[in-house]
Amino acid sequence: MRHSEAAKSPLCGQLEQALNQESLPQEYFDWGNQLLRRLDKPVQVMVIGHPGSGKSAVIDMMLGQSVISRHADAPIIEVSYGPEDCVEIETRDGGTSRHPGTLADVPTSPDTVRVRQELPDTRLQNHSFVEVSLNGSDEQNHTTLQRAVRHADVILWCSETFGPTEQNLWATVPDEKKDHSFLVLTMADRQLMRGTLTGLLTDLDDFAAEEFLGVYPLATVQAITAQTAGQTVNAELWQSSGGKQLASDVLRQVELGRASDVDQAEMLVRQFAPKTEDQQEQQADTAAKTEPKPKNTPTDDLMHTALNLLQGRAKQMLAETDTAGNADEILSSCMDTVKDLTQTLLASQNRSPEVQAALDAAQDGEELLILFQLERGEDAAVDAVTLLLQLKREIADGIDQ
Repeated sequence: MRHSEAAKSPLCGQLEQALNQESLPQEYFDWGNQLLRRLDKPVQVMVIGHPGSGKSAVIDMMLGQSVISRHADAPIIEVSYGPEDCVEIETRDGGTSRHPGTLADVPTSPDTVRVRQELPDTRLQNHSFVEVSLNGSDEQNHTTLQRAVRHADVILWCSETFGPTEQNLWATVPDEKKDHSFLVLTMADRQLMRGTLTGLLTDLDDFAAEEFLGVYPLATVQAITAQTAGQTVNAELWQSSGGKQLASDVLRQVELGRASDVDQAEMLVRQFAPKTEDQQEQQADTAAKTEPKPKNTPTDDLMHTALNLLQGRAKQMLAETDTAGNADEILSSCMDTVKDLTQTLLASQNRSPEVQAALDAAQDGEELLILFQLERGEDAAVDAVTLLLQLKREIADGIDQ
């Protein structure tokens, strides 16, 4: 689902203008088009697993209401924003039918191939859910998984034990997708009652640490009950079920992914979008003003020095992000920039809250850049430049406060 014209952000329009420039290099055009497609639709959270693994219940938990229930005969279920509760069912012969209400109350036929559930939940304007069931042969499941992850922004793999068959299947997923993935053990309450949960988590620890952002034991029924049984959320049950942590971390990943897309789009717009007459006049008016500026404090001076360092380096590296061949150089330049920023802030005796916040952010950035250098490649280089832009924005915000 794409956003309507009215719902599109001004940034999408500015990016479209930038992409229409005849002088735009092809590599930037391809990159910008990819960004535009991502910004033009909600972040897609893909919930994947074998039949009976609790996928539907996890989505119901994330929504805070019983919407899907059990529909094992629907290979693909999409949950997205719509003006009212409505279910669209597509069958094997290509026919479609629409029904008011939710899928929990609408029967589906055995020849159903896709279901789309629309809900007037404004959260779904930012992200949508897609449930994918792996109910075929090993070869069919491999093909289904590869198609699914190609369109996924965030992945939740649902399983009771995540055994060797699932591990082998998951191993075929590209690493860049694994960086935004969660392993959800959906029947943690059963495992706990059997006394097997601790051993299972120990067995999965090494594998999951390399393959997922984290392992989330989830008592799904309790998590849903915590949100739906009373007038308000049962905070204690919501926490103990594992639902609160999973929902919070998934939404955080959604926000980080969208923020990264926005940062990269803004970078392209600043470099390539044509300036409107109003913007040109505004720049001329600003240049003509001679009003005296307030005197800078020592904190302001230091923060401006840090900001100028980041602005200069980020602009310099923007032109270098076009090919994978110089990715190592970009990563190295980003690391040097953040180290210089850290040294600049450490060299000062000024420890105002703004300066300390900038120093903490720079030191955190160094740790992230070490990880990017280990990953290497074009994606890591783009993430590194995006990190510089985020640091620049945080420091600019500190100056404006």
